[in-house]
Amino acid sequence: MSFHRPRKNNYKKDDCESKTTINIALAGNPNVGKSVIFNQLTGLSQTIGNWPGKTVEKLEGHLNFLGYHFNIVDLPGIYSLSTYSLEEIVSREYIVSNDVDLIINVIDATNLERNLFLTFQLLELKVPIILAMNQMDILRKRNIELDFEKLEKIFKAPVLPVVAVHGIGVHELLEQTIDIIETNPNFKINFPDLTEISSFGKEIETKIQILISEFKNNYPRIMAYNYPARFLAIKMLEKDEEILKIINDIEKVKPLLDITNQFIEELEDYHGEDINSIISSEIYNNIHQIIDKVMKFKTKKQMMRRNLTDKIDHLTTHSFWGYIVLILVVIGIYAFTFSIGGFLGTIIDDFFSLWTENIYLLFGEENFLVKLLWDGGVGGFMGAVAGVLVYVIPFFFTIEILQDSGYLPRAAFLMDKVMHVLGVHGKTVITMILGFGCNVPACAGCRIMETEREKKISIALTSLIPCAAVMAVVLGLVGRYLGVGWVIVLFIINFMVILIVGRILNKTLPGTCTELIMEMHEYRKPNYKVILKQTWLRSREFIFKALPIIIIFGISLEIVLILNVLEPINFILSPITVFWLGLPSITGVFLIYGIIRKELTLVLLVLFAESIGKTLDPLLNPLLSPAQMIIFSLVTMLYIPCFATIIVIAKQTSWKYAIQIALLEISLALLIGGVLNFSLGFITGIL
Repeated sequence: MSFHRPRKNNYKKDDCESKTTINIALAGNPNVGKSVIFNQLTGLSQTIGNWPGKTVEKLEGHLNFLGYHFNIVDLPGIYSLSTYSLEEIVSREYIVSNDVDLIINVIDATNLERNLFLTFQLLELKVPIILAMNQMDILRKRNIELDFEKLEKIFKAPVLPVVAVHGIGVHELLEQTIDIIETNPNFKINFPDLTEISSFGKEIETKIQILISEFKNNYPRIMAYNYPARFLAIKMLEKDEEILKIINDIEKVKPLLDITNQFIEELEDYHGEDINSIISSEIYNNIHQIIDKVMKFKTKKQMMRRNLTDKIDHLTTHSFWGYIVLILVVIGIYAFTFSIGGFLGTIIDDFFSLWTENIYLLFGEENFLVKLLWDGGVGGFMGAVAGVLVYVIPFFFTIEILQDSGYLPRAAFLMDKVMHVLGVHGKTVITMILGFGCNVPACAGCRIMETEREKKISIALTSLIPCAAVMAVVLGLVGRYLGVGWVIVLFIINFMVILIVGRILNKTLPGTCTELIMEMHEYRKPNYKVILKQTWLRSREFIFKALPIIIIFGISLEIVLILNVLEPINFILSPITVFWLGLPSITGVFLIYGIIRKELTLVLLVLFAESIGKTLDPLLNPLLSPAQMIIFSLVTMLYIPCFATIIVIAKQTSWKYAIQIALLEISLALLIGGVLNFSLGFITGIL
């Protein structure tokens, strides 16, 4: 079977809108370039949602190519077709559904051993497949070549070289798909026999064949499912929970389960390992044999030569210098994001202030519609843009550079042991770094976690990271008037709270932390076209989903102000704000405003102080004492994520969990703020 035949049709791209619809699933390990290929093919014709009944994100795109309409689904990055995570369950169920015509298995050519494990399992599902060998440019720099003819002969499927970040070989994947559909319409039915490459040891194969015979002879209902008989037999031996659920739905299956358990015991006694390790070892044995046949090294001297990327890799994963680099990177990210965001935010705020003065002059400051539409609607929009979006976009831009260059997986590797103490693995560091810019995209990024438990803990910890807006309050109030020393104290308290919350959730949420499994591809020059596209894709979720809600919330809050409902709220909150926290009663209103934008708390403090002839400077008729500045800033850091963050948390988990997180953080902020108030008062009294 030849897979690189020339094009036989005479279609042009614009000949017709669509001849036939072809449904493609992109499958592969995390960080192999799946999303890059997806973006290269679909551009902006993408939709983002969740899989039915699941919290796992679903990415779907569309395009017309050579007379065909393609629906392309970017499956979650997975390492196998087991059922250890929701992503694996979702991917497996979708692949065997009737919604998929063909799989494009994206493989990192620089790490065949790890990537081909999933390939072998995909082949067992007997779905038409194309293997896309990505990062071929890096492989060639290492002076390694792959024999594509041998690969195609072994896998009996097309194997194409791809350099996704530069768009090389990407559209050839679609051409190859069309060739398969046109020349092999019964490919799925007449799937090639691959037992010569996917066979296991004799003792395992014998038991697999017995189970297949049992299915066909005694349990024909099992064969009605979309899973092939051989795949079902292997998964039964692996004690796959989802497959066992299918089996248990069938009547009188106890004899079949007894036979399976007997086989498992025999194999584990014979090999001296658990059954999953046995089958994995067999697959890796087949993989090693294939790699030996298809991988060619040019010279031994070239193989041993260390290049610049090797040295950088050693430095950034070093047990000491790696952490120094990580600290410098975090500082650099924050400096870049805050400087760009602060600069743009100031311009937008000044622009809004200028227009606000003109609007007030034209229509009057007390005009109902002005307050409702301008102060509430436009003010909420401009506030979200100037206070969040200007930080979100540059922050995502830097994160995408770090991701595309290959640094983020190394940061996760460095912090893995530390994060295990909190019940999560090193990937959470990525979302926590995001949190320094904005908690909204950071909490959204927690979907990269493998389990629901880890996602919930990661979201809780990430929501406590002081974002750029919180930084504005802390630096603008405590940093400016009390010095950097107290800023450091506040950050120490903040991170102690994160540690405590992580420990509590680790002990109370059922389950255990999974091990960190991440691909660390070689360092490479970032592709800025891809980075800009990814930055936009990440940012647009906030623009189109969070911004409208913030505008509505801003209008609603303005109505509350017009009706003068906040004054009673100040009175109601005074036992907390005045007695417990030792703050002026007016701060209750400011903290409520902080739900929209944390830096509003500081802005309103300044405006209120000026309106009554006071300042924030402790030496010049101050509104707040130094102790009150510290307590106010600390409560602002901890008391609740902004409303947009709460919405994202609810979207990633549930409203119940989002409310629980909000109540937990309010309780911690009030508890710590009150203790600090009475402690500082006690110390002051002694002195």
